[in-house]
Amino acid sequence: MKVISVFSEKGGVGKTTITSNLGTALARKNYKVLILDMDPQGHIANLFGVEPERRRILQFLVTGTFTDDIIKKTRIENLYIISSDWSLADFTVNVARHPDRHLKLRRIVDKIKDKFNIVMIDPPPSLELITLNVLLASEGVIIPVALTYLGLAGAAETLKIVAQTRKAFNYAPGVIALVPNMYEDTLNCKELLERLKAKVGKHVSKTIIHRDPEVDRAQSFSMTVLELNPNSQAAKDFEKLADELILRLGI
Repeated sequence: MKVISVFSEKGGVGKTTITSNLGTALARKNYKVLILDMDPQGHIANLFGVEPERRRILQFLVTGTFTDDIIKKTRIENLYIISSDWSLADFTVNVARHPDRHLKLRRIVDKIKDKFNIVMIDPPPSLELITLNVLLASEGVIIPVALTYLGLAGAAETLKIVAQTRKAFNYAPGVIALVPNMYEDTLNCKELLERLKAKVGKHVSKTIIHRDPEVDRAQSFSMTVLELNPNSQAAKDFEKLADELILRLGI
């Protein structure tokens, strides 16, 4: 597995934060990493100080044509991105009549994945054709789980979506890990974490991402927390998560 989506049907679980910081941590460990932003909000480009090219991502998917200049180098060694913008919201309308509309991303990813050690995809937090394209293009998924009651319910629904994808298309990415996120040292968080482990224990990552105000502060400077404050709790968590991912994937 080296094409990984950080996927959740629920918004606000830290999906983009995990993608950007985990990608940074892996790049710093000398893996050549591509982050492919499939969220029309386009936050990944902003975090890495890359100016997105309007409508480029949409043309790239609709036409199936690929040129290397769509891949942008970031300020971090070994880390590259393909940025997104709001034009991606028109994806479904543009490909609605195409018989291969659910495989547009997979066919593009197949052309570029051998250029990188790891491709990470950041999908939108919604169930639509873009999301289906992401799942069918991925070899594995990381599922962020916000440690709230709604967060656990969202994780259960996300697992159902992966299973339904397999049933409908005879293919779905493997579940690499459910990553507990926004952890605080409270009785409620501890109980929710134990409940998550009781339900899907083998899939729950050993690494827990703590709630840390340094993450928000870093994003306000258009940076990852690993860049702004590598000694923060969250930065240490993302480093541990990168090490755990390397072990889980055997890379």
